[in-house]
Amino acid sequence: MTTKTKMTKATKRLNFGLRWNLLLLLLPLFNGIHTERIDANDEEVDRFCYPAKHRNSRLSCECSNVSAAPWGMRALHIDCSYKDFKSEDLTELLPLYIDTLDLSWNALNRAPAFSSDSLRQLNLMHNNISSISANNFGHLSSLRELFLGWNSIQQLDRQAFAGLPHLMVLNLAHNNLHSLPTQIFAPLLVLATLELSWNRQLNHSIDQDIYSSYGINRKLNTLHLDACNLNDLQLPKSAPLKELSLRRNLLQRVPRQLPISLQRLDISENRLEQLQPEDTRSLAEVQQLYVEDMPLLNAINAHALSGLQLVESISFQNSRSLNYIDPDAFVTESGNLTLPPLHSLIFRGTLVRSFNASLSPVFGQLTELDLNGVPLNCDCQLVWLKDLAIQTNGRCLRPARVRGMLISSVRRDEFSCEMWPRWVYGLIILGLIGLCAAGVYLIVMGLRPHRGVTMRRKVGAGSPYARVTIEPNRQENVH
Repeated sequence: MTTKTKMTKATKRLNFGLRWNLLLLLLPLFNGIHTERIDANDEEVDRFCYPAKHRNSRLSCECSNVSAAPWGMRALHIDCSYKDFKSEDLTELLPLYIDTLDLSWNALNRAPAFSSDSLRQLNLMHNNISSISANNFGHLSSLRELFLGWNSIQQLDRQAFAGLPHLMVLNLAHNNLHSLPTQIFAPLLVLATLELSWNRQLNHSIDQDIYSSYGINRKLNTLHLDACNLNDLQLPKSAPLKELSLRRNLLQRVPRQLPISLQRLDISENRLEQLQPEDTRSLAEVQQLYVEDMPLLNAINAHALSGLQLVESISFQNSRSLNYIDPDAFVTESGNLTLPPLHSLIFRGTLVRSFNASLSPVFGQLTELDLNGVPLNCDCQLVWLKDLAIQTNGRCLRPARVRGMLISSVRRDEFSCEMWPRWVYGLIILGLIGLCAAGVYLIVMGLRPHRGVTMRRKVGAGSPYARVTIEPNRQENVH
């Protein structure tokens, strides 16, 4: 190693040492500045969390300091739930560094117009808010999540959500919304989750294309429209929607125009009577399908599940009228068996009594098959279900000798089929009874005497058939 190289390395070490020492000298100065800013905000925090008139009472909010990601900066979480606050009890200017504010379960009759540059989550659920005015949240430029569910909101101004360019989650569920102003969601440029469930009269304003009517951006991932009394719904096929929930509506068919990118679909508690191939034709990328608590669904027809090419889990739980699944449910109309990456299939609480052996390739790849509460007929057609490597918790209802037993506990030789249907045995028994009755009748008729035969008996003095003369008691006539 040359002298020049050694001097270069020594110089680098010296420069690194000087920089490190300089950093150590400046660090207390920065800490002092940061501490001073925090201390200057303490009075503001106390004024909001512990107001003078509510100090040391149950009406004081719970405030906690945490280190927010990613740099560990100070963040303030304020919990004012269950305090019976009214809107006039709150100050509009929020403390510095506030990150979340929970005002749920209070008595707010209007949404407070707060002002903060750091608030990221605002919870106003379970209050008495009836309307949202224009620019109500316009001074919360950093807000990411807004929860307005479980109120009595009937009216929204067209500019109700103006000034919220970073809002990603909006919850308006369980309100009394009858209509939505046009382009109401247009200011929400990055909205990812929209919850409109349980607005029962909202079906009057939801038209064929809610994206263009209400200004929904193309970044929306999750849309919930449960219990909105919808008869039909059409969404743009090109919309990058990932999750759609349509529970408890009035749908008689699965909406035919849905986003191609849909991965999770919930159509439970609707009025479908049969699941048909056209119901799943546009669901090629769906990975989770929920068809639960269907009061009228009674059958899964042939080819009905063949369109689910990427499905991983399907649930028919508590569809109590479901009693039949076609052997070709997973077979395409061209006759090819589709084997999606299905690993979970739930029939808990249904009335499906048997599964055809043609379903064994699909059932064989499952890691979960839930047959709890299913009244199974454990005959020779169901013996293949015993060979599955997973526990199904399915129990036998028939025949009577194995009633209540788990399929895994029933011996293979007990999965037997009767040669004839039960009604044939009934006819045979009735026939035997009829033959016996006819035989008894013929025997009785054969033992009876012929009509031309007259019974002649000799009647003498000693015969029991002789004439009997009854004489009066002689003692009665004393003369």
